[in-house]
Amino acid sequence: MSNTILVLKDGTTINMEDGSTIRNVRVLSATKTDMVTSWDKFTNENLKSVETHIDDSVSGKYADLVLDDEKSIVNADGTILTEFHLREKTDIEKLQEMVTAQNAEIAALKEGQGVQDGAIDDLGVVTSTLAEQIEGGIQ
Repeated sequence: MSNTILVLKDGTTINMEDGSTIRNVRVLSATKTDMVTSWDKFTNENLKSVETHIDDSVSGKYADLVLDDEKSIVNADGTILTEFHLREKTDIEKLQEMVTAQNAEIAALKEGQGVQDGAIDDLGVVTSTLAEQIEGGIQ
C-alpha cells in the first residue's frame, strides 16, 4: 500500500487515506482535536500552493485551491474520518483577490500621500515663519 501525503504551502504534511483525491482529501484523525488541527491548516494562504506526494515522490502540484466544505464521520472506534473538499479558485475569485490587493495598495498610497501632504504643509508654515522673522529682523 502506498503512502499519500498532502503538502501545504507552509510545509504542513497531512496523511491522506486510500481513495483520496485532491478534490476529496480523506484524513483519519485519532481525536476531534487532531481533526480540528488538520482543518485549521486549510487556510487560503496554505492552499495557494499544494503538492501531493506518493511514497516520497511528488505526484501532483496545485495552485490557488479553495476549501469548499468538509464532512466528518465519527467511527465506532472513536477515530474521525474527514473529507476535505478542495477545488481550484474560479477566475472571478482570482480577480476579486487582485482587486482587493490593489485597493489595499491604493489605500496605503493615499495614507502615505496624506502624511507627505501634512509634512509639506508643516514645512511651508516653518518656512513662512522663518521668512517673517528674517524680514522683521532686516531693516
